[in-house]
Amino acid sequence: MKPLMKRGLFERSPLNRGMRGGMASRIIGPWDWILAPALISLAATIVLATAFQPLGLYLPEPVTPLLLAFAWPLIRPSYIAPFVLGGLGIFLDFFWGAPLGFWTLNLMLVYAVLVFARTYIIGQDWLVVFGVFLLTELVFFGLCTVVMSIDTGSVPRLFGVFEQAFATTLFFPAVWYLMEKYLHADVRFQ
Repeated sequence: MKPLMKRGLFERSPLNRGMRGGMASRIIGPWDWILAPALISLAATIVLATAFQPLGLYLPEPVTPLLLAFAWPLIRPSYIAPFVLGGLGIFLDFFWGAPLGFWTLNLMLVYAVLVFARTYIIGQDWLVVFGVFLLTELVFFGLCTVVMSIDTGSVPRLFGVFEQAFATTLFFPAVWYLMEKYLHADVRFQ
């Protein structure tokens, strides 16, 4: 057995692990859980809006930033996330031709409500989180329909709203993946 002094630089004695020895060695930064998913959301919005018509039908376009507005406050409330969410909302306003601030306001409302409800949702089974997601989605699309009806003076096509809500619901595994990956990944926030 080698003496302790002759061990390599990167070898550690089991008795000398220090205080942070049992903790995660990787610190999760904003790029990992905010900026990269936001860029993926932008790309998914653009790709799913392409004029691809299988069997003559248009593909419904999910509101992918809603997934982030749901997941981010549950993972960890942040100062950066609302600004990125606001940028995603402005992008959707211009991309889909909505009045300026329409998507931003609705996404920020979801984020704000979930920041306050965070302690009740964290640690629940995935079925409970999915139920809360469905309730959030119902309120979100209902509010969007009411605001758009007030702004334009006519009710949007409700079947189209249902299609968009259903397409957004199909992306719930992405929310669960983000929560599983980043909720307890950084020990500084436990």
